[in-house]
Amino acid sequence: MKPFTELGALVESRWRENNYDEKSFPGIAENALSEMRLPDRVDPWEIIRWVQRAPVLPEQMDLSAKFANPPITLYAGPRFHIDAYYWLDGTTTIHQHAFSGAFQVMHGSSVHAGYGFELQREVNPHFLVGKILFRDVSLLQRNDIRQINPGPDSIHSLFHLERPSVTITIRTYKAPAFPRQYSYLRPHFAINSFFVDASLTRRVQTTSLLLHAKHPQADEFIRDLIEQSDFQTAFAVLREAFDFLCHRELEEFVGATKSRDRFAALLTHARERHGGLVDLLEPVFEEDWRQSEIIRRRAEVKNEDHRFLMALLLNVPENTRLLELVKQRYGAGNDPVKLVMGWLREMAGTKIFGSKEPTILGTDKLSEEHFHVLEELLRGKAVEEIQVERIQTTTVNHLISDLKTLPMLITLFPEA
Repeated sequence: MKPFTELGALVESRWRENNYDEKSFPGIAENALSEMRLPDRVDPWEIIRWVQRAPVLPEQMDLSAKFANPPITLYAGPRFHIDAYYWLDGTTTIHQHAFSGAFQVMHGSSVHAGYGFELQREVNPHFLVGKILFRDVSLLQRNDIRQINPGPDSIHSLFHLERPSVTITIRTYKAPAFPRQYSYLRPHFAINSFFVDASLTRRVQTTSLLLHAKHPQADEFIRDLIEQSDFQTAFAVLREAFDFLCHRELEEFVGATKSRDRFAALLTHARERHGGLVDLLEPVFEEDWRQSEIIRRRAEVKNEDHRFLMALLLNVPENTRLLELVKQRYGAGNDPVKLVMGWLREMAGTKIFGSKEPTILGTDKLSEEHFHVLEELLRGKAVEEIQVERIQTTTVNHLISDLKTLPMLITLFPEA
């Protein structure tokens, strides 16, 4: 398309004048996007029509469509390319880049969160252990632009709010100084998401086969595998086991623990081989499950206010920052706590058609006392202050424990 050919030519000319200095590229890309004002010139659906009508397309960089649905390459130069990324319910993981550039919101809006990573141990070059730190969050609107810098100083996630959301990205093919691109699994791990080990893949796949086939010796097979595996393989195998054995709806409903006990036994066996590293696994698996639960439920929700709140509950681990984003989107004249509590009450009384769950929040057992305690906490009151006004401290703590069992609400508590 002509606007993107012009954009590519502009970036190429300016980068060549800078002798293709890698460090200058993000600034060049940002300035070019700002000057070209593509969101005002190109309708995102024009790009779709062009893809379907053009006799020849530029070389497409991501035919697997793992990143966006779909990604469309609009310009492919010798050192960089320009893509349009379309998103429906898609979300990007916390990640860093092995390339540089800039992106612009063309349509829709996104929650953009920044993170840091404190390295504690390098298990191998493709698997790091440490602490993932939440740094900042902002709400990106149409025309907003952000630079992409390679490496661990620009760890971020981008959660797209509207269906669809569209971003334009100018990016190099790779950054020589940062050959690996890590994805981060809260709260502890960084994994090179592009590393492929055929043996590891097959071991995970055969673990899945054993579990889903309900082989009578499945646990024995898995224990033997863990006994001879490196930690990265043990992580991948136990992640598969967690997905199959934990949070089984029927067992949790009747209070059974058989499958969870099987997983606990596998963890105990892994601990004999890998020591204290194994203690980091379950928090990572639980957080991954929590995120998947919110994403799954959000995909079924049509109310835009509810979808916005669910995106914040998924991506913003501090309630003060969450309330700031609500205020930014709905205006300073609205009380963000009142808005959030109103949405939660609506969600607690709404069942999704065809869903097995009683309500969007996953329970129909919340009382007015639950909502009162949560509202007071969001307004910054301590448990003791709530107890003075309404109920005893022990009851407040019990109500808080109830709320924390709901995957969507965990991040609303200051200590979470």
